[in-house]
Amino acid sequence: MGRHDSRYRHGFTLVELLVVIAIIAILIALLLPAVQAAREAARRIQCTNNFRQIGVALHNYHTALQAFPPGMVYEDSNCPDQKVPEGTFYDGVGFCVFVLPYLEAGVTYDLIDFSLGGLAIYQPENIDVGRQRIAAYKCPSDPQDELLLTGYSSGTGSVEWWNCNVGGVADSVNAWSRLMQCYKVEGDGMLVNNTAIRVGDVFDGTSNTLIVGEITGNESGTRRGHAWVHWNLFSSFWGINSVGTIPGDGVWNRTSDDSFSSYHPGGCHFLRADGSVHFESENIDQVILSALTTRRGGEVISTSN
Repeated sequence: MGRHDSRYRHGFTLVELLVVIAIIAILIALLLPAVQAAREAARRIQCTNNFRQIGVALHNYHTALQAFPPGMVYEDSNCPDQKVPEGTFYDGVGFCVFVLPYLEAGVTYDLIDFSLGGLAIYQPENIDVGRQRIAAYKCPSDPQDELLLTGYSSGTGSVEWWNCNVGGVADSVNAWSRLMQCYKVEGDGMLVNNTAIRVGDVFDGTSNTLIVGEITGNESGTRRGHAWVHWNLFSSFWGINSVGTIPGDGVWNRTSDDSFSSYHPGGCHFLRADGSVHFESENIDQVILSALTTRRGGEVISTSN
C-alpha cells in the first residue's frame, strides 16, 4: 500500500474538534466563577485591612487628643440645633481629614489652612486637599474610582474631590437636623457634627458600637458620590444595601441620609469603636443594626458577628 493510504492519516475530525472545544468551554464556565470569587475574596480582605487602618488611626487620634474626632465641623446659625452666634458660618472638614496624620497622610493634612473662616474647605487655599486620593478610603470592589464634581467655588471654579467608600455612623434615625445641610450635633452615634465622643461616653461598650461604615456612590463616570474630605456622615435607618443604592438594585440619588452599602456580595464592612472590623449582612435585623449604632442606648445585643 502507498504511504498516503487513508488508514495512515493523522489528525482530528471535525466532530472530535468540536467535542474538544465544548469540553474547554465547559471547563472555563466552571472555573470562571471560582476565579471571580477568589478575586472578590482578595478585594474583600484588602477592604477589611483598610477599615483596620482607619480603626488604628481613630484610636491613635483618641490617644493623642483624649477623644475621637468630630464627625464634621460645620457651624451655621441658621441650623436649629447649633447654638452659635448669629451670622456664624463655617464649612469645615470631616473626620476623614482629622485622622490623616495617623494614616501616614500627614503631607495632605498639612495642605489645610484651618484658620480660614466661612467656606473654609472651599477656599482657594484649601480646595486642593480633596483632590488627593487616599487609598485607605477606597474599596477595591467598587468600580467607581473617580473625581466627583461636588460644587463650585468663586475662587477656583468647579470643585472636584475624590470619592470614597467610608462614612461616619452618626445616628440611628437621621444624621441631619430638620433643615437640609445641617448635621446633628446631638446624634446618638459615634461621629456627629461639632462633637468629639470619648471612649468613656460609650456606655453600650465599644465592641457593641459602630463608628464607620462602608458606602457607595453612583455608577462610574457619573462623577456623583461621597467625597472623603467633607460631608460624610450617615444614619443606619435605611439598613444595608437598600433600594436607594446601586448595589441594592436601586437608583442612587444623593439625599441627606444614604444607606450604608458595598459591592461585596451580601452586606458591607463596619468598623466598631473598639477597632474591630465586622462584615454585617444586608439581612441584619434593623433592631440590631439600630442598637449597634447607638453609643448609650442600653440595648442588649445578641448577634453572632
